[in-house]
Amino acid sequence: MLSGSILGRLYGWWLCSAIFRLLRGIYRPFSRAFPHSAVVRFLRRSPKIELWYSNSLVCRAIDAVWRWLLGLFGAVIDFLRPAAHHSFLVCAASGSYFLRFEVLFGCFILVMFIAPHELWSNSYAVLGASGLFALAFLMSAAGARRRVFPREFGLPFLLFVLACIGSLGFTSDLSDSVRILMFFAAAFLFMYAAVTGISDREQLRRLMGFIYAAVMLTSLYAVAQRFIGVDVSASFTDLELNVGVPGRVYSTLDNPNNFAEFLVLFSPLSAAYAMSERRTFRRLVLCCCLVLPLAAMVMTYARGCWLSIMLSVLIFVYYTDKRLIPVGLVACVLLIPFLPDSIITRFSTIFNSQDSSANHRLITWQGILHMIGDYGLTGIGMGPNTFAALYPDYALAGATRGVYHSQMLYMELVLETGVLGLISFIWFMLREVKNAAFDLSRARSNEVRLALTACGASFGGIAVAGIFEYIWFYPRVLFAFFILLGIMLASARLAREGQ
Repeated sequence: MLSGSILGRLYGWWLCSAIFRLLRGIYRPFSRAFPHSAVVRFLRRSPKIELWYSNSLVCRAIDAVWRWLLGLFGAVIDFLRPAAHHSFLVCAASGSYFLRFEVLFGCFILVMFIAPHELWSNSYAVLGASGLFALAFLMSAAGARRRVFPREFGLPFLLFVLACIGSLGFTSDLSDSVRILMFFAAAFLFMYAAVTGISDREQLRRLMGFIYAAVMLTSLYAVAQRFIGVDVSASFTDLELNVGVPGRVYSTLDNPNNFAEFLVLFSPLSAAYAMSERRTFRRLVLCCCLVLPLAAMVMTYARGCWLSIMLSVLIFVYYTDKRLIPVGLVACVLLIPFLPDSIITRFSTIFNSQDSSANHRLITWQGILHMIGDYGLTGIGMGPNTFAALYPDYALAGATRGVYHSQMLYMELVLETGVLGLISFIWFMLREVKNAAFDLSRARSNEVRLALTACGASFGGIAVAGIFEYIWFYPRVLFAFFILLGIMLASARLAREGQ
């Protein structure tokens, strides 16, 4: 109560201050002019290259095949519908909550992320993604869901898919590259299933609820790990510089960095789910539970993801209520004296030139840059085995130990899939995040508006984490990334439809 009173009084002084009035006077003319500026008009217009692609022979051929397959399966379903109309399965599905697509999808997401690393196999994700894709496709064919054609994902996504497939032609270990490509294919199918399966805001909210449950349960397990005790690992922490820093929690995802990346992706969406609850008491409880993922994030001691989640929170707050930003900044400053020494120690190592983790990355990147100089145009192919075969020839002396990838998402993309893979991915992500930001103003429901805000915040944050880590090395984080992307695309479509 005392801290709340102090913050309230500080905020009142800020609103009445001369500095605030001066800044508001400067901001207002720019805020009115910006929506009508040449920059915004340029970003809002449909790119000419996308218009060209939509009318191209390739796009029309792909859509024609897709339309033919939808029509074929739709005709089969229509033929079987009278005979199966009174069957037990159809009757059960018609009145069952648990046989709704978004519930099945949500249950699979929940199980996929709460399953301990030792019990999880990524082949389950490949099978689950294939099944969910098939179900979504059949529902589209039957008219139960909106038909989603490949053209809606645009030219950059097609180029990225082609870059991933084309990388098989340059790999030195084809079987390992095909294995990794199967994981990417599963991630793409998850994205398609989310776009097709979410056709209204209630379905969106149900799926968000399952993601909220996955975040809460994994975070609760991480907090339990802290109380049970986690061994301090030299492979995760520089023991000389991080004296007093306890073992880093990892929950169900094997590695503290993997778990932190999962939290960066899904915590904002969990906050959106909590804030979109209509009942006051339940909304309060759901919002209070958000302390769990924040505490778990701190306990991972993942410095890059700490920076990522800070940016995510800043973006989320900016689009929900800008007035909270100065209050939050003041609160963060006031909290510094109360932070545990282990957090201060861990955070300060970011700026320490003697940190072995930072030095390890810098040395690794030097070798990777030489590899990119030789293989950047085509890439070396996907998978750790191809990387392991080539990297020792480029590594600096004694820098091969413990190096399984490039330690950076963007560097790994160009290394594995070539320039085409990097450019097409960045192009695709920037376009979709930009479109989501503009579609935000069209959303009428709180659920859609908050979901779009959360997705934009998550991708803004994870873009920072991608500078320090290859976030897709652990496949479950790869799946989380594209599931979230599918949710953003579905939410943007709902916003354009006025929901």
